[in-house]
Amino acid sequence: MIHDPDRPGGPGTPGGPGPAVVEQPARSVRMARLTHAQWSSTVQELLRLDAPPTSLAEAFRADPSQSGFLFDNDARALSVDEALWGAYQRAAAELAGQVTTDAAKLARILPASAATPEERARAFVESFGLRAHRRPLTSAEAETYLALYRKGPQAYAGMPAFEGGIRLVLEAFLQSPHFLYRVERSTEAQKDRVPLDDYEVASRLSYGLWGAMPDDALFTAAREGALRSREGVATQARRMLQDARAKSVVEAFHRTLFDVPRYATIRPSPTRFPEVSGRFAEYATRENTLFVRDVVFSRQGRFSDLLTSPSTFVNAELARVYGLSGTYNDDFVPVTLDSRERKGVLTQVGFLASHATSADPDPIHRGVFLSERILCQKIGAPPANIPPLPAPQGRTNREVVASHTEAPGTNCASCHSTLINPLGFPFEGYDAIGRHRTTDNGHPVNASSAPFIGSDQVQVRDALDLADALAASEPVHACYARHWVEYLHGRPFAEEDGPLVERLGKLSKEGGLSIVDLVVEVVTSAGFVNRHPEELP
Repeated sequence: MIHDPDRPGGPGTPGGPGPAVVEQPARSVRMARLTHAQWSSTVQELLRLDAPPTSLAEAFRADPSQSGFLFDNDARALSVDEALWGAYQRAAAELAGQVTTDAAKLARILPASAATPEERARAFVESFGLRAHRRPLTSAEAETYLALYRKGPQAYAGMPAFEGGIRLVLEAFLQSPHFLYRVERSTEAQKDRVPLDDYEVASRLSYGLWGAMPDDALFTAAREGALRSREGVATQARRMLQDARAKSVVEAFHRTLFDVPRYATIRPSPTRFPEVSGRFAEYATRENTLFVRDVVFSRQGRFSDLLTSPSTFVNAELARVYGLSGTYNDDFVPVTLDSRERKGVLTQVGFLASHATSADPDPIHRGVFLSERILCQKIGAPPANIPPLPAPQGRTNREVVASHTEAPGTNCASCHSTLINPLGFPFEGYDAIGRHRTTDNGHPVNASSAPFIGSDQVQVRDALDLADALAASEPVHACYARHWVEYLHGRPFAEEDGPLVERLGKLSKEGGLSIVDLVVEVVTSAGFVNRHPEELP
């Protein structure tokens, strides 16, 4: 049982990070079903397979998205219906058959030989059960699985008795709710929280940081009580964040945050932009992945670096769009872009071209993206039957958008003139493929604006000024921390998360937290290693 809120180094304590604030766990579900990606990773590691059973997971019915939740791991939406249950059963039978009819695969998960097959089966149930349930089995559970083992010869009469028994046990493990769900069984409240036990903390860590089951080192830490202190959890978190599985999770987080799947919709007009190939969207996606990986892991960078760094990765086609001189080929190489034209992910071609029409930049959707993803300010759905933008008739793109959306007294003006357009117009210095420009339809580009960032209205000359203003804003950093809290918990932001998000936003803005440090702070927080006494339905 871990994590006294008054722990040394905690908020409001000597040596702690700031004024006294009370960080508490928020309501959450106690049985979070594995996502399909987590199921696939867990099966691979549990059965020690060479590759994840991707084809089996692809047969599962798709998980529903939860309205208003950005990521795909909202535990409230991860139910098991009849169709998915049937798919789990078929997958369990298929996997158990594969493993127990292949001596080499079976040997990977069996314990050493014992005096009798029954003793070896018992050892298997206990060791495999620990990994399948992510905690030691109770005596009753072990006996139940052993009873199944004894029925193997009848269930699989054509197989050797031992292998038949193990096959039946494997099928049962892979259909158990303790395998399919992350079950948090702790119920003993202390003050206003229920401390999670060692193995529950281990599972939260592994599925949060790896999207997979705990490894042997994490199980050992749980068994030895090493996760009962903040330092112990932090030590494991930092070890895990160096693993390739954490890199995949961090990349997936930013892929969703920056709406990289939208890059696939990039379709610039071949007439207007004949220099762009059919692989432009793929290249933009690759650039984003390499940029995030470099900032977070190679440079141990901060969120500010994602917003302001002119360093990125290009191949020959992206180098042309960025106006780089030199020789490039299909391989991506690190470059530093002209800092008078580019700063951070929002001035890279992926964001710019995916928020554009086939011919023109789209300041409306660029502004909505910034409001919702960077500032955590939700924009209401637009009214129905909005007419399309009129023809420019000699006007700039900005003039067309402003005249169409900011007419005084219209329904559109209330959002567009204050919340949306001021965040989108600074990017008018980039065309529909993200190429820097100084003129638009024969007129000088006007990228100046005065957006609200938090409660402050900030005057900016262009996207570069805006990037700096965002990087200097505590609410922007708090918004980024909020996304991490939601993602690592697999639930929406709750009021109880406020003090943690505020603290992390302040530390991140002041430069005291790298992105890796910020993630460690979330998984060592009181809300991560404790559960609220009330659970979500």
